[in-house]
Amino acid sequence: MYRSAFLVLLGSLLLVPASAAPPPPAGWIDGFVIANGIRIHYWRTGGDKPVMVMAHGSSDDALCWTNFAKEFTADYDIVMFDARGHGLTDPPGQNDPSDAQAEDLAALIRELKLTKPIVMGHSMGSASAAWFAAKYPDVARAIVLEDPFLGPRRTGSGAAGGGDREQRRAQILATNNKTEAELVAECIKGAPQWGRNECEIWAPSKHLHHPNTAYASVGARPAMSELFPKMTAPVLILKADADAAVRAENGKVAALLPNGKIVHIDGAGHNVRRDRKAETVAALRAFLRGL
Repeated sequence: MYRSAFLVLLGSLLLVPASAAPPPPAGWIDGFVIANGIRIHYWRTGGDKPVMVMAHGSSDDALCWTNFAKEFTADYDIVMFDARGHGLTDPPGQNDPSDAQAEDLAALIRELKLTKPIVMGHSMGSASAAWFAAKYPDVARAIVLEDPFLGPRRTGSGAAGGGDREQRRAQILATNNKTEAELVAECIKGAPQWGRNECEIWAPSKHLHHPNTAYASVGARPAMSELFPKMTAPVLILKADADAAVRAENGKVAALLPNGKIVHIDGAGHNVRRDRKAETVAALRAFLRGL
């Protein structure tokens, strides 16, 4: 009898995918708004607390903030949204303006009636957050940029050529078609410092990354050196590790901020918070205490 029960239990466990994504934490809610002409999906941790909005990087989605956001839910109501073409938010069109994501962020804040939110963005999300903060300098209480690109943008339209776009679309589609288990395995191999749980949260976002994001005119965005002087809110830049020369160049760009600070996180790559979570949390908490 016991052996039969054991075999039934074992069989049921084998039916559960080893890479099944962990569910969102209990109490988190999700919803949609129409903002800047599209339907935007978001997750929210809730509570009568100051608000922090988190904008993810390219090919991620809102829930990719989960492990980092949990560190701050005791003190903040955190809103994590899917950028256009990511998660459950509408895909972009071929003629979207280059400031579409910055305007999406501004419109989301208006639709949710958020007052003086702290806005944090990673990579692509940091570009959106910075442009938003430069265009609407009085809206946010503070801005946090996780490894933004600080160098000059390409001149001209900045849009990739047709062949490059189609190649990028094909690459995104190929990733869409990988199994979750394959994606988790690739993540663990490529970034073992993240840990399996982070990779299991990350993997599902790759199935929801729309190929039409290849149409985004990334190079047409203003350089940070152009945006920083217009950003009057306090700004924290959490930058990847770099040698002394690169740190010095990054510091020159950060010095253009009227009220800013840059922190290079030792040992971190582009995914600063995932590579060195404890150090990133500590740096952000120190910044928040000073607001």
